Amino acid sequence: MKTIWRQSIIRWLLGLAACVVIGLIIKQTFLVVLIYLLGSLYHQLYQLYQFHNWLRYSGKAPPPEASGIWGDIFDAVYRLQKKQRKSKRRMQQALTRIEHSTAALKEGVIMADSEGNLEWWNNSAGHFFGLMRPVDRGQAITNIMRNPSFFRYFTQKRFGEPLIIKSPAKEGVYLEIQTTLYDKNDHLIFVRDVTRLHLLEQMRKDFVANASHELKTPLTVIKGYLETLDMFKENLPPSMQKGIVNMSDQSVRMEHLIEDLLLLSRLESNEKREEDQWHAMQDFSSAIQKMATPILSEKHQIRFEITTNDRIYGSYNELYSAFSNLVVNAIKYSPDGGEIVVTWESSEFNGVFSVKDNGLGIDPRHIPRLTERFFRVDKGRSSKTGGTGLGLAIVKHVLMHHDAKLQIRSDLNQGSVFSCHFPASRVRSDSIPSVSVSSAPISEE
Repeated sequence: MKTIWRQSIIRWLLGLAACVVIGLIIKQTFLVVLIYLLGSLYHQLYQLYQFHNWLRYSGKAPPPEASGIWGDIFDAVYRLQKKQRKSKRRMQQALTRIEHSTAALKEGVIMADSEGNLEWWNNSAGHFFGLMRPVDRGQAITNIMRNPSFFRYFTQKRFGEPLIIKSPAKEGVYLEIQTTLYDKNDHLIFVRDVTRLHLLEQMRKDFVANASHELKTPLTVIKGYLETLDMFKENLPPSMQKGIVNMSDQSVRMEHLIEDLLLLSRLESNEKREEDQWHAMQDFSSAIQKMATPILSEKHQIRFEITTNDRIYGSYNELYSAFSNLVVNAIKYSPDGGEIVVTWESSEFNGVFSVKDNGLGIDPRHIPRLTERFFRVDKGRSSKTGGTGLGLAIVKHVLMHHDAKLQIRSDLNQGSVFSCHFPASRVRSDSIPSVSVSSAPISEE
């Protein structure tokens, strides 16, 4: 490039010198030099005009013939254009391949901007949601998906857990939606058909509910006969007396199990839920304290630190069931001399109900599975306590109904803390007198 510039300048200066010599000979130096300068300017403008036309109208054709610096400029730009076209072609091929591969996916894929406006979707997503191009491009996804659960999920950004809803376009189809944020809070939404899994889960729930309901009648008959035998057990041999006691204990345990299964089934199906109302935390404190007193041994202590006028918005029976389960568990799994502390704390951000014990503790690797149905950390220890293995599963579902979360902190031989975190929208503090509300039966684990 420097050589071309140097040659061009030298050529121009030689021409200028020649014009000066000619001008001196004919005694018209100024006129000859002016003509040379105007000719040079015209040449440059003409080359610029050619360059402009080539770029504007025929950039893909070879550049016009030119020499010197302009010829080098034309060649350099032409090479850059060819390289750019090649890169663009490769990128287009890659985009086409990605589009074809995503179009072949059975799972739906949707791209939306930070405001939730639709930008792109594959064929499966269009099939699941009834999307049409180009009519729905640029539309807010909440306008397409007119579902209250999806609206709360999307606007409140509850992307930690997948959402299962009915398809708005396909009758009887259930969809699982998982959303990921990327770039500048844009949305990448994955949609999967989980109709078969949903139906299997519904069959499981129906089976558990129906089986539990059907078991109540024969169990009631068995308990009735056992109570009758218990009245006359003094006349029976000691071995039979022990058998009657064992059968009575196991029938009570089975009754608790059936009650917990029915309660869990109602929580999962959202059926027969009582209307949410504001309830004083002092009412829960009094009811739980009254419930816990008979099952406390002389070697256990329980302390309630709920002295505020806070109220919580929700179902009294469900919340009582969750809180009492946590307290009963703490009593059952605390060794002699253990102390259980029940506290309530609130702030402008949330309200937290906690049950703390200094019992045996839980290995951290088991904590993620504690809310699973019938999960046991220690099979032998659970059989001694007489629990059903459903208590924490009930707690989890109750908290889900109240937009709350269960947090568990525990270490082996150092006790545990079970905390229920409620959003600020469900907590308030006032001096309204407590309303008397009947308590619900507890569900033990």
